[in-house]
Amino acid sequence: MIARFFRCVVAACFLAVSATAALAQEDARIAGEYRAVDSFEMFQGLLLRPDGTFAYALSVGALDQRSSGTWTRHGDSFELVTTPKPVPPRFVQGDASEDADAPFVQITWPNGRGIAGIDVVLGCRGREPVGGYTQEDGWSPPSGDCAYPEWIELVEPIHETRSARIAITEPGKGLRFILEPNSMGVIDLTGARGTVTGDRLVLYFNGHTEDFVRIAPQ
Repeated sequence: MIARFFRCVVAACFLAVSATAALAQEDARIAGEYRAVDSFEMFQGLLLRPDGTFAYALSVGALDQRSSGTWTRHGDSFELVTTPKPVPPRFVQGDASEDADAPFVQITWPNGRGIAGIDVVLGCRGREPVGGYTQEDGWSPPSGDCAYPEWIELVEPIHETRSARIAITEPGKGLRFILEPNSMGVIDLTGARGTVTGDRLVLYFNGHTEDFVRIAPQ
């Protein structure tokens, strides 16, 4: 009886080890380094490590994005979870300026350095909104184009960081904003799913499909 019991235990352990080995083999089939197909003008890569972590990077023009976290296999597919969860950048309004010679709106990083290329939309009483973009020292609407500004919207176009519509409560004073970068450039790939067939990987995220090819196993 005892001998039979131990034979059953050994058999169960063998089956468990075999199942674990099979799962590890399936994970190893998916793990690897992949690059986007037809990416002559950009770099886009996804690294799936055997330990269940991943790294993602995209570089095209002025845009650089990255992500990292964990991946989990579900049958023939896998799912990504970005960790830690990125904190989006945001515009924070500062104290209004009474300097008559300063630009109407100034936008800086937290260290005080001015930011060029921020799109500005200014709502004006009795007429269509006025638009423009900042230089490092700020932006002002053309003379006479917006005598009574009522609201302002800001957009950092590269990472698509947008402010809410901000009411102008102190007409005649300059507006000051700080762009807090937080996790700027980090994309949240949580929920992205992918499939691997041979050396081809297809990633599905937010309604988009990205095609990759394996360049190295892990």
